[in-house]
Amino acid sequence: MNMEKHKIIGFIAIIIIIGTVGSSLLNVYALEQLEFGGIDNLFRFFSLYAVDSKINICNNSLIPANYNELDILIYFEKELLGTYVIDSEIIMPNSILKADGKYVSESIEYSQTLFMHFDHLFSGSDNTIRIDPRKMDVVTQFQTTIVGIPYVVSDQYTAFDFWNMLNGEENLTC
Repeated sequence: MNMEKHKIIGFIAIIIIIGTVGSSLLNVYALEQLEFGGIDNLFRFFSLYAVDSKINICNNSLIPANYNELDILIYFEKELLGTYVIDSEIIMPNSILKADGKYVSESIEYSQTLFMHFDHLFSGSDNTIRIDPRKMDVVTQFQTTIVGIPYVVSDQYTAFDFWNMLNGEENLTC
């Protein structure tokens, strides 16, 4: 009788461990499927540091996605220019979250100047800009956990690809 009780406890423990690891891995999968978009398909780097700066995050999967923090790191000439930080969120399946973040930088003025130039260049309103757009990169990092162990789901984009992705009308499938 005592041996049967240990088998049942062991079986339940295995199910709990498999369930916990499985749900963590499903969350990582859901985070990898998230799509970004500008509010009303309009995004400008220049507006990242504004008081009411938001972006859309679309969860087109059937699994809720949650993260502890989303960092959008912006690099210019391989140096960190600044980070757009969005606090912890849960994004339900087939829904769009209007995520509100805060831009943090050691040099807001330098960021503003570069963002203004790149927004004009990418929108086609000023082709005389002499700053090389290939020198600006964007990295997204979702901070999450797998069974309590910190894990980062990361993607890297050129600034132009990121700008186009957030301004593309057909980008969000939610």
